[in-house]
Amino acid sequence: MSTMISEVYTAFKAAGVTEQEARQAAEALSAENLATRNIIAEDKRDLIASINALRQEISGQIDRIWQAISGVRQEVSDLRQEISDVRQEISDLRQEISDVRQEISNVRQENSSIRQDLSNQITSVRQDLSNEIASVRQEVADIRLEMTREISGVRLEIAGVRQEMARESGEIKRGMGIMQWMLGLVLIVLVLPILRDIAAQIPSG
Repeated sequence: MSTMISEVYTAFKAAGVTEQEARQAAEALSAENLATRNIIAEDKRDLIASINALRQEISGQIDRIWQAISGVRQEVSDLRQEISDVRQEISDLRQEISDVRQEISNVRQENSSIRQDLSNQITSVRQDLSNEIASVRQEVADIRLEMTREISGVRLEIAGVRQEMARESGEIKRGMGIMQWMLGLVLIVLVLPILRDIAAQIPSG
């Protein structure tokens, strides 16, 4: 009898159970215990098999997870490289922007200098033009005065010519009158005898 059966038998005997009943109870308990152990052993084997299957599944999942993590790490590395490239491009762009700003500043300074030079040149040209215009205006005024004097002289000359033409016209008219008188006289002297002869040759009544 095993130790457990002996302990169960002793416990039943102490409880006042008969020897045969105590033995039967101990044997029944021993059989049940053996069945329980078999069930436990079978369950243990099933559990171990399940654990092994779960371990394999977990191991496969872990491998896949590690592969995924490796892929993610590679993507992160690529992304970091891309970020580094983008940062470098941004740095280059900032440098280009800084250079462009500096160039714009230089152009603005140059434009300011050019504008100042142009302003000075325009002021100088305006002054020169103003002086030249004043000189031209004075020349025009002098020319106008001279032309006025010349026109006055020409008008006086025209008036003199007109008076002379008037005198000559009067003399011509007088000469024409004299010529007409002399022509009439010549006609009378020449034509009158002819008319007389003709009248003499015409028979009377």
